[in-house]
Amino acid sequence: MNESFSIVEPQRLVLDTHILIWYAEGIKLTEEHIDLIEKSRTARQLYISAISIWEIAMLESKGRIVINIPIKEWVDRVITTLNINLIDLSPDILIESSLLPNYEHKDPADRMIIASVRSTNSQLMTFDQKIIDYANIGYLKLASIE
Repeated sequence: MNESFSIVEPQRLVLDTHILIWYAEGIKLTEEHIDLIEKSRTARQLYISAISIWEIAMLESKGRIVINIPIKEWVDRVITTLNINLIDLSPDILIESSLLPNYEHKDPADRMIIASVRSTNSQLMTFDQKIIDYANIGYLKLASIE
């Protein structure tokens, strides 16, 4: 796992889908990760791509995650309680997702999350190694903890 997340000034922070789930459920994240998310949340700079809602619903419908309340209620509660802003899947983001330079990964949700981050000049918190590798060659900004 990449353990170097940091944002000095509160900046728009986009959570990858797995980070959103872990944060909402209080699992797997370190105090440093939580502090960074809280800092962005307090500054009203915490975001997710709208595609993350689709991903969570798909994971739940396939039994890959278990949510003990109806999925719509869980999503509404998480977005409202955590003051999460949504990045809509605008035509520009949808087009950008298909034109990502030097990105061979085919996962459409990852492509839309990356395009959302790039289009909004945000930073992404993720542990997805393919996305981290893409950021490491300069095509995406990752949040980092120092």
